[in-house]
Amino acid sequence: MRFVYQTLGFLLIAVGLPLFWTPLPFGLVLIAIGTALVLSNSDSAREWVRGKRQHHPKFNDIMIKAERVTPHPFDRILQRTDIN
Repeated sequence: MRFVYQTLGFLLIAVGLPLFWTPLPFGLVLIAIGTALVLSNSDSAREWVRGKRQHHPKFNDIMIKAERVTPHPFDRILQRTDIN
């Protein structure tokens, strides 16, 4: 089942990328949902994000701010990539 969620997540990200530049923010919503699906179901994706957070302090700051404003079920997904 994890494979299905990962595939769906990557599909949502792929569809959301071209829609990101449209006047309505549908692309951003699709990218956020797809990223949440991938991060919640892939150990290697979480490790990749954790590595980026370690090597890029500005990216880590953005992720910390995102953890604060993200609704409850999704903030735990971001916290699983925390470097502390």
